[in-house]
Amino acid sequence: GYGNDTGFRDGLTELGLIYAVGVQGTTTVWPEGEAPLPPKPWKGVGRKPRLLRRDAEHRPVSVKALALGLPASAYRTVTWRQGSNTALSGRFAAVRVRAAHRDQQRTAVRDEEWLLIEWPEGQQEPEKYVLSTLPADTSLERLVAVTRMRWRIERDYQELKQEFGLAHYEGRGWRGFHHHASLCIAAYGFLVAERLRHPDTQKNATLRPPSALPQEYVPRGRSAAPASSTQLDHDLALADRPAAGEPSRSLSVLRTEK
Repeated sequence: GYGNDTGFRDGLTELGLIYAVGVQGTTTVWPEGEAPLPPKPWKGVGRKPRLLRRDAEHRPVSVKALALGLPASAYRTVTWRQGSNTALSGRFAAVRVRAAHRDQQRTAVRDEEWLLIEWPEGQQEPEKYVLSTLPADTSLERLVAVTRMRWRIERDYQELKQEFGLAHYEGRGWRGFHHHASLCIAAYGFLVAERLRHPDTQKNATLRPPSALPQEYVPRGRSAAPASSTQLDHDLALADRPAAGEPSRSLSVLRTEK
């Protein structure tokens, strides 16, 4: 996923954006309180060293190894929302770390961020890892709630494409797409607001019941009193038909004189 790209995460930080992205278990980090070594001391000759360092004894660890080394008391069961059948919950732990990818090529230490670990009960090893730049005083419940919003975002995106035509844009310009997406999002926001105003209605149900028409209501183009229709006797055409068992009656034949 995008979270494995350190350049992507660093770019978000430079833009001042907060992120919560999934990473693989092989992603390396510095545990809380640790960091790469400072640059080598300058000997007074040549260019002054500026890059951070590592050595054989001072190296980062993978997020998987860090998760496996945490005590059992570090993991807690957290419920993030109510599902359709039952409450959705999981077993999580959160620790402060520093991303370590190629930091020996950097001149400054990266800031600390959160590492959120999900380790379901009964499994042999953790299942998911998330790096997040949420504030240091963020609670574990808040971390879990933010990271679990991915499903809602994907559902919103799916409904925008299927129900509001977000995927129907065929232009090539940014301005046109921006206008198209803005209208789709505005329409979707209105629908969500209507759903919140009427929580008892189903997703695709009509929000307001149709109004009852008065008895004296007459649609446009129709007279107040219905026109009288000619009374038809459908049995007249069958009067000359012979009954069952009777011989067929002779029919008159027109003869043409030669």
